[in-house]
Amino acid sequence: RFDEKGQVREITTGYPMDRRVGNTGGLGGIFGIVEGIGYPLPTFLTRTTGEIISPLLRAIGFAPSPPDKALLCVPKPNKLLPEMELLNLTTQLLEKKFGTQNSDLLAESFTFSGPVVGPLTKKEFLSTFGSFNFNEAFPDIDYQYRDMRVCPYDPNRVWYTSSPTGTHKQTLNIGDKSYPPTNQKWISPPECGSMQFNDDGECISLTGGYIMDRRIGNTNGLGGVFGICEALGLPSPFPVFLLYTPIQNIDRLSKMWKEGYLLK
Repeated sequence: RFDEKGQVREITTGYPMDRRVGNTGGLGGIFGIVEGIGYPLPTFLTRTTGEIISPLLRAIGFAPSPPDKALLCVPKPNKLLPEMELLNLTTQLLEKKFGTQNSDLLAESFTFSGPVVGPLTKKEFLSTFGSFNFNEAFPDIDYQYRDMRVCPYDPNRVWYTSSPTGTHKQTLNIGDKSYPPTNQKWISPPECGSMQFNDDGECISLTGGYIMDRRIGNTNGLGGVFGICEALGLPSPFPVFLLYTPIQNIDRLSKMWKEGYLLK
């Protein structure tokens, strides 16, 4: 970001946009560098609490089994589609709510992957995301889609940015849970997503929920449905502390203590 004199005012960096790519285990910045060259920092600094205790969570049936490694690979289409066609396909998929309103837009090999959720198969994605009713729950919702650009590295992949906002005025459905209106505002940080298409123009890969600046919005740095729950004060699909590193959780507890929340 620049000031009125054209001088750099601030820089944000180190936010991964796809944890499947590279050899850093989904880490960005200096954390990713040292991870990639074989000198990882202590996990309590770099990994979420959920990742660290995942073996225990799986043992008690609270977390699913590790995903098939094949689902964590970025697809490699054989034929490059024209740039304008890719942008039109992306626009069409956004208009059809990522294919939940027209599943024919998704290939049978389709997967969804976010920073926490996924990879999900086509059936799992439609079942999960098809239950959300954001447009009805937030009548004034504005996704603010922008910055569509064709990736110069991954074939037939289009990146885009969104900054969803909305007021919770109607019943919100998340999975099998329904929440009455809170009249609270949801202001998401900028999020990066991507879509990748096969030779026939079907979507084979969707990513989303990767925030680009945790200082913005009222979700405490969370994206996707987790950010919505945080902004509205609703229960998260699973405990929020699992989404933060142990160090971040200590910092959150410290702030809550100072603000008096732990004394109430």
